[in-house]
Amino acid sequence: MKVYERVYEFYVKQIVDRRLKPQDRMPSIREAEKILNVSRTSVETAYLQLAADGYIYSVEKVGYFVSNMVDKTGENTVMEKKLPAKKESMYDLATIGEDKNISCLQLWRRYMKSALRQEDRLLSYPNNQGEEDLRKEIASYVRKSRNIICNPDDIVIGAGFQNLLSILIPLIPGERTISFPTKSFSDGATIFKNAGYIVNYRDKESHVIYVTPSYMTKWGEVMTMKRRYELIEHARKNNHLIIEDDYQNEFVFSNKATPSLYAITGGENIAFLGSFSRVLLPSVRISYLILPKGVRSEYERIRRFYNQTVSIAEQIALASFLRDGHLNRHIKKMRRFYEDKRKLMYNELQQFFGSDADILLGESGMEIGVKLSGNNIKDKLDKCNVRVNLIDAKDNEATFLVSCSKIDIGEIGDAVLKLNYGLQ
Repeated sequence: MKVYERVYEFYVKQIVDRRLKPQDRMPSIREAEKILNVSRTSVETAYLQLAADGYIYSVEKVGYFVSNMVDKTGENTVMEKKLPAKKESMYDLATIGEDKNISCLQLWRRYMKSALRQEDRLLSYPNNQGEEDLRKEIASYVRKSRNIICNPDDIVIGAGFQNLLSILIPLIPGERTISFPTKSFSDGATIFKNAGYIVNYRDKESHVIYVTPSYMTKWGEVMTMKRRYELIEHARKNNHLIIEDDYQNEFVFSNKATPSLYAITGGENIAFLGSFSRVLLPSVRISYLILPKGVRSEYERIRRFYNQTVSIAEQIALASFLRDGHLNRHIKKMRRFYEDKRKLMYNELQQFFGSDADILLGESGMEIGVKLSGNNIKDKLDKCNVRVNLIDAKDNEATFLVSCSKIDIGEIGDAVLKLNYGLQ
């Protein structure tokens, strides 16, 4: 277990056991460094992960404070979701995250320090829609990367998709029904249910259709061009709205072009959702919504009712990061790095499981599906000291996912070998 993970677990237990209560101030990074006898980097990384998971929150120029997440969620649920099982796995192929060998944390820290020196902007309230310089950079970014032509005034910035969906819902006229691809989209489904929508799954007759064209299945299948045009035509004929979640598009590894639905239609009947969490840092919760064509004036009417949820400092830092071209360079570097890991993982799975299993490799993402038959296969997976993400299990058949995102590339071969041995 890495040092920052031990720091993370230490403070999770402190919070869950109520030794640190909601609104308590966390030890400063320097204090935690001394208390736990670890490096400053380990503490900073642990604090960023704690903040990303909702245990703590930051107050600019003051420090970190304990959130009330445990009170809201319940102690047993939090412990079950956040703390590792008692049986520690030798290898973790279930967690989706960022490989520390490709992280841009050090560079991002420099941009955050620079942003924190802009006192005049930090002493004012953020723009409800998002800082203008960041919206301009995002408009330029999506034009180059997704061929989307939009005005910065069509872009709304928020901390995560849930916040942005709450803003979008009042702008959607017509029938209050929505379709999601699967029940795994529970966060989005909850937002729409709370707004009075009937939530369906894989129902093209719903008035709102939520899709992830670059990640149609958990192992990364990409929506075909034929299907894209069929969906667009269906929405046009029936005056439906498509919400295009661009998740994992930066990690489409096929050579075929994957034009966005928004770019094809010019935003007609399409709302576009993008995020920087996957390509920058998981703890940087900056997402954006590109409004459907024709609703900007209605958005301007309701804009003042929705406060900005992303700090000005992070928006300043990201605008500069984009302007200086670092994100494009970082994505290119990540794509090469993760493509090598994906190929290696696939080859190892084929070597050890290929004759007995279906290896499911899509065109995007870091996860590979394995459909395997065998006696007591689920029990063997539970006892195996290699963690995987089980998505379906029957008496003698299981489908699970393995992720190459966090594991060190040098450990992939041994991890697959140990997984094969554990399932014998």
